[in-house]
Amino acid sequence: MKKYVLLIFILFFSISLNGQDKVVLRQTFIKVKPGNNYAEDLKTKFGKMAQKRIDAGYQEGWHLWEVVANPQAPFTHMIVEPMLLSQMEKERSSEGWIKMRNEAVPGMTDSDWTVFMDGIRKKREIVAEAFFMPVKDIKRDENVNLPDDIGVVNWMKVKEGKFKTYEKMEKDLYINGLNKKGLRTGWSLAKRIDKVGVDVYWNYFTVDWFSKFSDVIKTRANTASWDANKSYQTMLKIRDLRESVIIRKVTMLE
Repeated sequence: MKKYVLLIFILFFSISLNGQDKVVLRQTFIKVKPGNNYAEDLKTKFGKMAQKRIDAGYQEGWHLWEVVANPQAPFTHMIVEPMLLSQMEKERSSEGWIKMRNEAVPGMTDSDWTVFMDGIRKKREIVAEAFFMPVKDIKRDENVNLPDDIGVVNWMKVKEGKFKTYEKMEKDLYINGLNKKGLRTGWSLAKRIDKVGVDVYWNYFTVDWFSKFSDVIKTRANTASWDANKSYQTMLKIRDLRESVIIRKVTMLE
């Protein structure tokens, strides 16, 4: 189960309203079974319904990502849904949901929907869900818009009682910003908020952003082997890198 829990991810933005109404992010991780068109259903039918939810004020966005070059990963796609804390309190009535569904997929009856969802369950498995909040985003320059098209996501387990120390250590690595001539376009740090305790397999993650998958490979190929300095060794004592996965942007609805 830990391996499944490990591979929960989300991409994130730091948005707040009047200094109080912060954004939290719900992530749904999906394993699409081979030989079906569910990935297309995500972009079409589910994407249209998500846009209706956004327009109706139930959430801030709907972001679809796919895993790159990692067929052994326990998920193939992930959906990230940013929402304000105030939006989480909204009641979503069955009548209102059906209205949004009918507007997104005209002509679909309740019976049609039941058949459609029965078919969907045979095409995919929902691996996990989680909630996160952002800690820090850094851009290479002002021309960069995050999230970029490619993200290298690194899941971390930070020791209990060392969260503030860990966050400071991560941010201090980029106190002078990113390499202006480098291929990495951004860096982000986020913390998990839906589950806590010593038994949590991971509780933070970082993302290295790139504009192309080939830029990830170029960066790694051109990076010489290195030993951690004393400062980095200190950070290694309070956190473990659990897993790393590359993801690619598919759809961004706002």
